[in-house]
Amino acid sequence: MKTVDSCALFEGIGYIDPEFIQEAYEPLGAKPAPMVHISKLGALAASLAVATALLFGANALFPAFAESLPIVGEAFRQLNSLGANAPGYEGVVQSLGKSAKNGQYQVTATEAYCDGEYIFLALRLDPLDSKLLQMQSLETVELEDAPGWSIEVDGKAGGLVYETPVFTRRGYYYECPPMMIRLPEPAASGTVRVSASITSLSGRTQESIDQGGEGQIVSLEPLALSFDLPVSSQHNISREQEGVSVDGISLTSWTSSPSKFTVTLSYPYSTPEGLDAAAVTDSGIDLGSDLRENGDFGDGRYQPGDTAVQTCSFIGAPEGTGTVTVTVFSNSSGEERRELARFRIDLENGEATVVE
Repeated sequence: MKTVDSCALFEGIGYIDPEFIQEAYEPLGAKPAPMVHISKLGALAASLAVATALLFGANALFPAFAESLPIVGEAFRQLNSLGANAPGYEGVVQSLGKSAKNGQYQVTATEAYCDGEYIFLALRLDPLDSKLLQMQSLETVELEDAPGWSIEVDGKAGGLVYETPVFTRRGYYYECPPMMIRLPEPAASGTVRVSASITSLSGRTQESIDQGGEGQIVSLEPLALSFDLPVSSQHNISREQEGVSVDGISLTSWTSSPSKFTVTLSYPYSTPEGLDAAAVTDSGIDLGSDLRENGDFGDGRYQPGDTAVQTCSFIGAPEGTGTVTVTVFSNSSGEERRELARFRIDLENGEATVVE
């Protein structure tokens, strides 16, 4: 009789009572259930206990099933950048479960979200042979005759800006945190067709990672995956502003979506570094500093005396946010950082004001 590997069975759990592990080895026995009278509160507690026991049992007997139970937005909660607060908006992050396989792996698009400007996509790799679990991490590599990762949206690859997947072992499978794909053109509604392909995978063992070693090719079999993704733009807000200025710095527009909050500033150009900015919500949630999506002005687009236009990007505000305060700082090399301006944007009435 095949025995249960207790190490594998409870992988990922910090501590398990040894008696519980011992019971897992023993055959199940049926005993008559005594009649018990319980209160409504007791019934609720008993129901929760039964549900918990069933989940543990499912994990023990059918680990692949237990691991596939969807928790929409769970992968996105690992983010600390764009898209981090998207799970807080009901119905935005989609649970997909779209899969494709070759002779070695099955790839699954577990969750995704498109706000019309970006696609955020989480992937999972399931080895079809347990021997393929020896690697701690897997990533795509570009070879001369095998592009590691390719992606198209509505049949177009040109203009896309995207990250490549990096998978980390999570027990019986490999997981990739959400990747960001910037669309070449905004999509206001409808659906987008996403087609992705993994052609070459390189893997590294934990020993190789610890020693800073290079990976080794583990698969050259293509994995092609396609699915339709609805554009969730119902929470997107965009406003133009006039007359919101302080000391030569004007806030000319702002946008808000579950994945990103932006403000556009105009001011007299002086240095290629531009200005720096930080944003915080009325509830004290830090949306971080400017992500510098568009870089600085070192490409010579402006000359002294010109009016610079700079769009500052931040993490999207959580659902229910009333206002966001943006603080603008100097950003010149060798100069002490100084606060130059402060603006408050009201997401409910769409107005921006100067904070004195």
